Amino acid sequence: MKTRRTKLFCIVTCAVMLLMTRTICARPMGHYGYWKMVEDIAREASTPEKKDQVAARLLGIVQDTTAHIYLRKAAVEKLGDLGSPAAKDMLKNLSENLPWTDSTRPLKRAAFLAYWRISVAEQSKHEDQVAILMKALHAKLGTIIASNVQIWAADELANRGIKEALPEIIKSVRYRNPTERGEEQIRLCTTKIELITTSANREEALTRALAMKDFTQEQELRKWAIQELGKLGTQDSQSVLVGFALDLQNRYYDKDGKRVHQDEDRLDVYAPLLYNTIVDLLRDSGLSDTQIKGTGVQHDKFFILAP
Repeated sequence: MKTRRTKLFCIVTCAVMLLMTRTICARPMGHYGYWKMVEDIAREASTPEKKDQVAARLLGIVQDTTAHIYLRKAAVEKLGDLGSPAAKDMLKNLSENLPWTDSTRPLKRAAFLAYWRISVAEQSKHEDQVAILMKALHAKLGTIIASNVQIWAADELANRGIKEALPEIIKSVRYRNPTERGEEQIRLCTTKIELITTSANREEALTRALAMKDFTQEQELRKWAIQELGKLGTQDSQSVLVGFALDLQNRYYDKDGKRVHQDEDRLDVYAPLLYNTIVDLLRDSGLSDTQIKGTGVQHDKFFILAP
C-alpha cells in the first residue's frame, strides 16, 4: 500500500512539474527576449553564404503564424538590417495583406519599413537609392500614412547630406506631423545636412555636431553624432568619442567623484545614456574594459546605469 502511494505521489509530482514547465515555455518572454533570440541568430551572418542562411531562418520565423507577434517583428526588423533581397516580396505582401488590428499593427508597420529599406539597399547606384528615399517620404500603407517609413526616409536623406531633398523633407514632415515635434525634426534634418555639406569630411561634421548646443528635447543631434562616429571606426573618430566621454565626466562629477546636477540642462538628463553608448561603441570596436579605462573613461565609477 505504501509503495502504491509512493508511486502515485511520484506520478502526480512529475505531472505537475511537466505542466509547470509547459506553462513557463508558453509564457511570453517580453520584447527584449525576442529581440535577443533574433540577435543571436543574426550573429552567424559572418559571410555572404551564412548571411543567406540566416535570412532563410528569419524568413521562417516571420512566416510562422503561430510564433509570437513580437518575435516575428524582431525577425522582420533584422531582415531590414541585413538588406535581404530574398525577403523583399514576402515583406511587401505581409505589409499589404496582414489585417490592421491593435495586435498586428506593429508587425505590419515593421514589414513595410523593412521592405523600403531593402528596396534602397539593393540599389548599387547612389542616385537610385536617393530616388527611392524621395518616394519613401510620402509612403502610405493603403490610405494610411506610413509615418515610420517617412520618418526613416527623412532621417536617411539628412544623414547622407542630400541638400536638394530638404524641400521635400519639409513638405513630408509638415503634412505628417504639423506640431512642434515635426518642426524639431525639420530643424534636425536641416542641421545635419548643413553640417555635412559645409565640412571637409564626415568626421569633421560629426565632431562639430557634438560640440554644438543640442536644441532637441532628447539630444537627438548628439545621439546621431555618437552613433555615426562609432560607425566610422577610425582612430580619430574613436578619439573624438573618448574626448566627449571625458568632457561628460568632468562636467557632471566633482573632484571627489560626486555627481553634480545642473538645473535646466537637457544634457544633464541624457548624459548617462550618451556616456554609456560611447562605452558600448568602444567595446564593439574591440577595446577591452582595461583599455577603455586606460583612456581615462572610468565607466565603473561614473554614470552607472541601473541593471
